[in-house]
Amino acid sequence: MGRPYPVAASSAVELALVGPERPASVVAATPLATYVSVGGPDPTILCIASAEAVRVPCAIVVEAKARPSPLTAGTIGTVGSGVLAIGDSTYRVSRWWRPPRPRGLGTVPPGRLAAAVGWLTGRVADPLDPPSRAAVADLVQSVGAGGSALPAVAQLLGRGPGLTPTGDDVLAGALVALCALGSPAAGTLGDAVLAAAPEATTTVSAALLTHAARGECIPQLADLIEAIGGDEGALPRTAGALLAVGHCSGAGLLHGVLVGLAIAHSRLSYSVTALQPVVAA
Repeated sequence: MGRPYPVAASSAVELALVGPERPASVVAATPLATYVSVGGPDPTILCIASAEAVRVPCAIVVEAKARPSPLTAGTIGTVGSGVLAIGDSTYRVSRWWRPPRPRGLGTVPPGRLAAAVGWLTGRVADPLDPPSRAAVADLVQSVGAGGSALPAVAQLLGRGPGLTPTGDDVLAGALVALCALGSPAAGTLGDAVLAAAPEATTTVSAALLTHAARGECIPQLADLIEAIGGDEGALPRTAGALLAVGHCSGAGLLHGVLVGLAIAHSRLSYSVTALQPVVAA
């Protein structure tokens, strides 16, 4: 192996990186990011991300100008003491960064939240298919009334293509929004998602949902929530930036924020659950 690549590592996965040596293997790879499963008593997913990749909460971002050799699923290695060695490459933590955890949305006047929901629902297409839309309506009604989230969560998890199916993205956005609101429904929904996700969706998506249940998210989602809470003039810019994430992940996350707001504020529920597949601009 050559000289280690320096990486900026998320503090959310610090224990996996600095602890004793553990086995690791690649579970998925895209042109800009490689996802590595770390074994042991507390399994963890790490994302080896290029500077251009979306900075997910479990990312270790390669800071070298040269790009490492691509890795394929099944490639094995080890991680520990601040070093990930996998395939022909080695990555060493050179600094840490903290993933965003939006807070303070619960202090925002309901009228301002309603205005933001109205703006977003009037300009952003609903990414869900009819069965998922029905599941979201059930989720808003049941969790908002203090009931079980499990039936609706089971209908959404794993629904859609890709590493993070659209149904999962909606749940992730809802979890982060509920955490930002300080709503007790965050725990209700989080418990249901974490119980069902390991058997119902991809390994990568299940890991990212674990971060969402803690309120951790990508910067684009945090920026949108901040705009909802304070700077309405930033809504077009932040919504556009979030919608540009992935093929449809950003749209799912944005819709999930609306779902979280609807769960916490019942008078917003109709605005969100009555959306049509395409909303006029």
